[in-house]
Amino acid sequence: MLKIAIFVVLLVVIVFALVKLIDKFVSAKARPFLSLILWLVCGYLAYLIYGSVMKPIEFEKAKSERYEVAVKKMLDLKKAQLGYKSKYKEFADSFDKLVAFIESEKFAIVSRKDTSVIDAAKNKAFGITTDATGKGGFFKDVVVVDTLGYVTVKDSLFKNSDRYKRLNIVKVGGVEVPVKMQASSIVRNDTKVPVFKAEIDKNALLADLDQELVAQENKVESIDEINGPTITLGSLEEAIVTGNWPKKYGSNE
Repeated sequence: MLKIAIFVVLLVVIVFALVKLIDKFVSAKARPFLSLILWLVCGYLAYLIYGSVMKPIEFEKAKSERYEVAVKKMLDLKKAQLGYKSKYKEFADSFDKLVAFIESEKFAIVSRKDTSVIDAAKNKAFGITTDATGKGGFFKDVVVVDTLGYVTVKDSLFKNSDRYKRLNIVKVGGVEVPVKMQASSIVRNDTKVPVFKAEIDKNALLADLDQELVAQENKVESIDEINGPTITLGSLEEAIVTGNWPKKYGSNE
């Protein structure tokens, strides 16, 4: 913007100088012709200034739209991976496994109810005998789980949609960018913990936009923007399933 401001100031100075020169050295008959040329030059320069002002605005609009699409893809991937983990106690290491899981598996519909039951072991340890009601003895809190039925994973996670088949690609207009994904495990407090990481290359997502502005985007450091060269979900070093994007692009909980 500073460059644009300097350019505008220089333009005003040049136009003012040309007007003075025309008044002083050009005959009255030639002035209309020169004035027309001057107006055309001014119009062209104004067009260039307008383009310089609008370029970053249009870039921000296109960037935001593409980031929102990419983040929605990541959120779908997160939903699928968490569903897979609930079934297999690990994350899928390929998109084919996720698709097969979504199309063939079911989730159990369960009800959970907190209740108290007679603690027979504790009563025995203390030599307490009770009747069927347990009166006078110890009780313990338990959770009773009943299976009410089953629902397909597809209907549960992606009802009326087959977008889960394209979790490996982000497509915006004519731009297609692959989603890279890895799954592994780490050890925390002597416990094996599953982890996964997915990435989308920002440079590839913005490949057809102004490359000078893309280079600036790669250097951005802000809590309101996506820092770094990739849009990232999860980690292979930490047990997290959050992304590196701010909330304005989509939920990050």
